[in-house]
Amino acid sequence: MPLSSLVYTLPYRFFWTLARYRNRLIPCVIYCAEPLDYTVLEPVVRYLNKPCVYVAKNKRTADYLRQKGIAVSRMPVFPETVLMARHGAWKFPVSAIRKFGFRHGPYHFKTFTSVRNYQPFTLFFLTSRAEEEKARKLGLENVIAVGYPKLDPAFDGSWSEERLRHFRKTTLKDTKKPILLFSATWEKSGMSAVRHWYRRLDELTSDYTVCVTLHPWVSRDVFHILKCSSNVFLASADDLLPVMMLADCTISDTSSIIGEFIALDKRIITFRTGKAERKPDSLDAMLDKAGYRVDSFDALKETISKYLNSEDPYVCSRRELRDLMFCNLGVAGKQAAKIIHNQ
Repeated sequence: MPLSSLVYTLPYRFFWTLARYRNRLIPCVIYCAEPLDYTVLEPVVRYLNKPCVYVAKNKRTADYLRQKGIAVSRMPVFPETVLMARHGAWKFPVSAIRKFGFRHGPYHFKTFTSVRNYQPFTLFFLTSRAEEEKARKLGLENVIAVGYPKLDPAFDGSWSEERLRHFRKTTLKDTKKPILLFSATWEKSGMSAVRHWYRRLDELTSDYTVCVTLHPWVSRDVFHILKCSSNVFLASADDLLPVMMLADCTISDTSSIIGEFIALDKRIITFRTGKAERKPDSLDAMLDKAGYRVDSFDALKETISKYLNSEDPYVCSRRELRDLMFCNLGVAGKQAAKIIHNQ
């Protein structure tokens, strides 16, 4: 064990043991590295029926949680159970702590990280039985298919047609034009296409309502350009699900939000990207089945018009992908909470 780990681990274990001796352990901690993590975990937390303390990794996430009226604690905290949507189990270096991990994006749009990142978890929840099978072939035994809790509100009636109409009118300020949602993963992954389009969206705004969601690690200059564009709606973590449900099409690269559009049975266009270290060999074949592929923004403009004014030739193959990538749509959070209770 490196000295840097000992500096954190040994004191943490001492104070955790002391807290247990004094009956001061927190029943459940919800660790949020990003605002996205809250939207992934909240559909689980609502069914846990136990006191939960939220811990934020950074100020931005803490501010987001406080805006929701959630009290936020800081590390270190000493829980009996911890939930997270990241590979951060090392922050809670006591084997007696029950640790439950969740995907912060659906399915494996990137290859699995090292097996050792999963080993500290009591259970790591995956989005489908096919993904669980692949994980077990890699030697991961502490995994289980539960689905993707973040999407539960799209299927359980939380977002009614009336509520969506109200959101579209009041938040998107439009009720007529088709809605496009652009998304991008971060550039350093080698799988991003954001540079193809982030300066050219104004070419589309006369005909479409243009919305954007970005990986939180995308370059600051990209965020700045899009945030300053008065004709583009930059979706927050809270806006994203209704925007996805309202969107007529998403335009992306290899962002895992494509999986969410597959679950919602929405039209998809993706930019082709080259090889990358964590890009699964099967990803391009999957994207070929999900929707149209393009190589440039000019090709994209032509494809959008054609796609939205014709039958969707990808419906059947996209639904096959949905069955491969997801289980328990609408009840994943409830199923996960039940499993956690029984551990």
